[in-house]
Amino acid sequence: MKVMKTILPIFLALVFVPSVQAAPFKMRLTHQMPETHFLADDVKDFKKLVEEKTDGKVVVEIYPAAQAFKPNQVFNAVVTGSIEAGMTTNFEWSGIIPAMDLSVVPFLITELPAIEKVIDGNVGAKLFRMMKSKKVVPLMWLLQCRTNLYTSNDAPLLLPKDFKGKKMRGTSKIMNLGSEALGASCMSVSGPEVYTALQRGTLDIGLTGVDAALARHYYEIQKYGTVANTFSVFHVVFLNPDFWNSIPPDLQKIVKECAMVIQKKSLGDSEKARDYAIKELQTKMTIHIQTKEEEDAWKAVMVKPAHDYFLEKTGKDGQNLIDLVQKIKR
Repeated sequence: MKVMKTILPIFLALVFVPSVQAAPFKMRLTHQMPETHFLADDVKDFKKLVEEKTDGKVVVEIYPAAQAFKPNQVFNAVVTGSIEAGMTTNFEWSGIIPAMDLSVVPFLITELPAIEKVIDGNVGAKLFRMMKSKKVVPLMWLLQCRTNLYTSNDAPLLLPKDFKGKKMRGTSKIMNLGSEALGASCMSVSGPEVYTALQRGTLDIGLTGVDAALARHYYEIQKYGTVANTFSVFHVVFLNPDFWNSIPPDLQKIVKECAMVIQKKSLGDSEKARDYAIKELQTKMTIHIQTKEEEDAWKAVMVKPAHDYFLEKTGKDGQNLIDLVQKIKR
């Protein structure tokens, strides 16, 4: 009887102990876009969707505008686990995986139907497999732009001769080759730093997506802008594998589904932002929309050096990717 009196309170204590809610999986995500940019909104939508669909079991904490890490620091930060997730442009990856420069081969992937098939199909899957080999977990592509703005203070940039002797924003080697073929000399400057470089005269020519040019207020320091569909820029969201593997499979599935919703959403958002940015910039600076004749003149000098360099660096894999893209476009 004494034994029963001793066991009963212990049993009741175990039965009625309050259940403890498991701590949520916290995904800190760093990116370089300013808060006013539509991609920053897409990331916020991803956060909202993930937290809603997982009932708060996965939470996303966002660090925008390169507050946590500069663009060239994000890969190492994610690989080492300094942060769980990062979002960087595809050309930030080009030093690690040269094939990630595919979309910045001039005039190769600039039409929206082709872009959608590229990221949803074999091309995107092949590039994601390459990323996985570098010890990250790629999650989704977000389209920033397929239309770019070339800015200056001296005169509109219409033909290759207008670039000669000018210092221009550079990014990856392959993009620089196209710009140098136009006659400019390139200086590597990350997106958040271009405004200051233009303001100080370190750069004569700015280059960014029309959306980013508006969000970063280029019109405050530049008089002329030429709108051209030269190449497409994607941002890739990728995760630390240890963090990803710590998430149960059912929650991983939900996060992936949320990512695909936002990936598709970014295509429409990019087009809306493009059209809005062009209209707004036309009220703030002198904007020129590139003509077919001007585009042909740019193609004549830009395509070959960039195409040849891409194949030199990527070999059979690069040729296979270009062949897949050309098949998509036919």
